[in-house]
Amino acid sequence: MKKLLLLLWIILSLAGCSNSQPTTNNKLFTGDIRADLKSLITAGDHTADIMDGVMQTPRQVSLTKKFQDAVQKNYDWFLDYMKTVPDGEPIPWHEKLGVTKTEYEELMGYMNNIEVISTGKEVITCTIKDDIISFKSHGKLSDFDSLKIDLKTNTVILGQYRLPFSDSSNITNDKNGLRSKWKGYTWKMEEPKGLQLEDLNDLEHLDYKQYTFTIGRLEKNGKTYMSLKGREIESGEKLVDFELPVIF
Repeated sequence: MKKLLLLLWIILSLAGCSNSQPTTNNKLFTGDIRADLKSLITAGDHTADIMDGVMQTPRQVSLTKKFQDAVQKNYDWFLDYMKTVPDGEPIPWHEKLGVTKTEYEELMGYMNNIEVISTGKEVITCTIKDDIISFKSHGKLSDFDSLKIDLKTNTVILGQYRLPFSDSSNITNDKNGLRSKWKGYTWKMEEPKGLQLEDLNDLEHLDYKQYTFTIGRLEKNGKTYMSLKGREIESGEKLVDFELPVIF
C-alpha cells in the first residue's frame, strides 16, 4: 500500500489545470504581474479560509478504495497502462481497475466534480517592503512564514529554494474544486524537471522535489486564492508533503 500511495501521490503532483477564455476581471491580469500581485495581496491582516477539505460521500469513499486496492494488486500493469494514455486524456476503463465500467464512470464523475471546503480559519499577515512581499501566520499555515515574493525579479522564494515564474492560469468555467472561474499565476521549482511515468518504475531509488506557489482571484466573489505546495522524495521515501490552499 505504501508503494501504491506514493505512486498515486506523484501522479497527482504531476497533474495541472488548463485554460483559455477571458473572464470579467478586466482590472486584473493586465500583463503586468507586479501590478497584479499588488492588487491580489494588500498589506495587513487577512482572515483566510483554509481550503484543504474535500466533500466526499460514503459511496465515493467505497469506490475509491476498490480502485486503490486493484491498482495495488496490479501495480506493474498499472504503470504500463498509464504510459498508453495520452497527456491530458482521462484514463480509460479497464477490468483490472477493480470496478465495473458503470462504477468507474461514477467514480470519474465524482473526481471531476470535487468540491474543496474550508476546515478552519487563520490570520495571514502580509507585508510589502522594498518590492518584497512576505507573510506571517500560525498553526497550520506557518509554512507561509518562509515565503517571499520578489516583485523586481518575479521570483518566489521559499526558504532555501527559488521558484521561477512558470505559467498563467485562466480557468474558464466553474466546474472545479473552487466552484468559480478564476485567473492566476504560478511559480514552480522542480528537480528533476519533466518527471515522466517511466521514472516511476524504480520508486525505491527515486529522488524528486517540487515546490509550487499559485495565486489568483476568484470571479464569483473577488477573493484572492493562494496555494503553497511542497513535495520531496528521497530514495523512494516522502520527506516533505504539504498543500496549503487558502482564500481571503
